[in-house]
Amino acid sequence: MKFRSLFLSALCGLAVSTAFTSCSDDEYDPYEYGSNVALPEHRGLVLNEGSFQKNNASIAFFDAVMDTTTKAANDLYLIQNKKQLGDTGQDLIVEDNNIYVSVYGSSYVAKLNKAGIEQARKSFGSDLGQPRYLAECDGFIYVTTYGGYVVKLNANDLTEAGKVAVGPAAERIDEENGILYVACGNTLDYTADKRMFIIDTKNFTDAATKSVDVCDNTQIVCATDNYVFIQGYGSIDYTHTPLWVYDIKSGKAEDTGEYATYVIEGENDNKAFAVFSKTDWTTYETTNTYFVYDASTKTKTDVTSKITSAASALANATIYSLSEGENGSFYITTSLYSAGNGTVYHFDSNYKLLGSFTSWGQNPKKVVVM
Repeated sequence: MKFRSLFLSALCGLAVSTAFTSCSDDEYDPYEYGSNVALPEHRGLVLNEGSFQKNNASIAFFDAVMDTTTKAANDLYLIQNKKQLGDTGQDLIVEDNNIYVSVYGSSYVAKLNKAGIEQARKSFGSDLGQPRYLAECDGFIYVTTYGGYVVKLNANDLTEAGKVAVGPAAERIDEENGILYVACGNTLDYTADKRMFIIDTKNFTDAATKSVDVCDNTQIVCATDNYVFIQGYGSIDYTHTPLWVYDIKSGKAEDTGEYATYVIEGENDNKAFAVFSKTDWTTYETTNTYFVYDASTKTKTDVTSKITSAASALANATIYSLSEGENGSFYITTSLYSAGNGTVYHFDSNYKLLGSFTSWGQNPKKVVVM
């Protein structure tokens, strides 16, 4: 065994960056769970939204330790299931080593095993509306829909276990301590909805559901133990994208006075990390500002120079998503829309660039580490 350990250590030292090789004594099987392709032991997933009505949504995978990927990793769902994921990949979460993905244009939510092989599927008809975003709590998956519902699914087989009516265009959903926070966007007549819905998973009924007025056209909710950070598109022309904060203890919401395009949880329960992308439509040049907002002190710390000095392309690129990583790290994705593959950038909590790689698809919507 000593010789074998030394031999494995030597292999790790060589570290061929393009190979997904496990260097441990645990006899990891890269083809576990019936995989048709060698998978890295500690892997991440990138959900590529694709282009609307092009049926080119996809899930790519990468080595989450090395931040590397290969062309063989470009479409995990296709490789494992011998069919396309579908039209418009909307959201992806990982719970208990299972992958859950919502595909908006194709109107379904699927459960995949750890290797990406489909185990169950729930189709959404006109009665529920097309599925948008996902959250998990206590063995159930909660799905927002454009029919105006939060639908409760059994995480094991995706059978429906209930639904609660919310706004007609339910968007992002987040769960904290058994409470669901739900953003609602435009109403069907394009009037800006400003409600955030609050649902107790232990009393999942219409009667028990509450709402609070926040910013117009709410899109993103990001919940911590203390606060919910809310981003909206603001007015219908999308010229202003306000950032609001809801204080869970007091039940009060207020405008921070800042603008944000995307927001995720920051380094602690009081903070959020955000980016605001502003485009000059006379020159079509976008300028990105990155900042941390502390809800407890109501202060903003600009970290743009730290981000752009590490990755200059992020100063003016089209930012498509922010995703939380491990140990305080985070991912920023950029898009070329239909012109080519997106790019994923991985930063640690001190804004050091850990790696960057292609998303192997158009419009990278979400990054998750398993």
